[in-house]
Amino acid sequence: MKQQFWHDCWDNTHIGFHQDELQPLLVEYFPDLLEPQDSRIFVPLCGKTSDLLFFADRFKVIGNELSAVACRDFFLENQLTPQVKESLSFNIYQQGNIELYQGDFFALNSKQFQPFDWIYDRAALIAFPEEMRVAYVQHINRFISAQTRVFLLTLEFPKDEIQGPPFSVDEDEVMRLFNGCKITKVTERDLTGQKFARRKLAVSSLTEKLYIISK
Repeated sequence: MKQQFWHDCWDNTHIGFHQDELQPLLVEYFPDLLEPQDSRIFVPLCGKTSDLLFFADRFKVIGNELSAVACRDFFLENQLTPQVKESLSFNIYQQGNIELYQGDFFALNSKQFQPFDWIYDRAALIAFPEEMRVAYVQHINRFISAQTRVFLLTLEFPKDEIQGPPFSVDEDEVMRLFNGCKITKVTERDLTGQKFARRKLAVSSLTEKLYIISK
């Protein structure tokens, strides 16, 4: 999956993966999972999701997004004016509790951040083809400390019915990718015949699953 693919998606507004409303499982389950000391969250491949605003009421929010268009549109559509710091590797968009690091996720250095209490993955893992998911998890592991929990959402559908993204990631693969971690499947919901984000996927069955992952 080349970076240019994602740049083209945003440049041409082919963003069926964008969810206009808050993620329902996030709203339903996340508040009950919080600990009193939780204060920092990382959102990889964040796009322009409004979930960032949901988090910003309580958390310092660090997002990463490849596309400058997505970063710009997030603040524009929410009537926010960010300060922008430009550098060779990342442009940093900052307003209030939200900082978006615009650039390549795999070039992001975990050591430059304080430990995170949460990592929120709504559609990052499922955006990568199988060979890249291993590299993604290897890199995300660098952001997971002893206190970090990962709020991971996946999709499952017959893999031969559509060409991703999104890609189907089943429970067995989640267990392999996060081998050595504590993995709890919290819930699942049947989305067959319904939209995923802005798209209705042409698949015969579609299930969304929520996992909480920790060291």
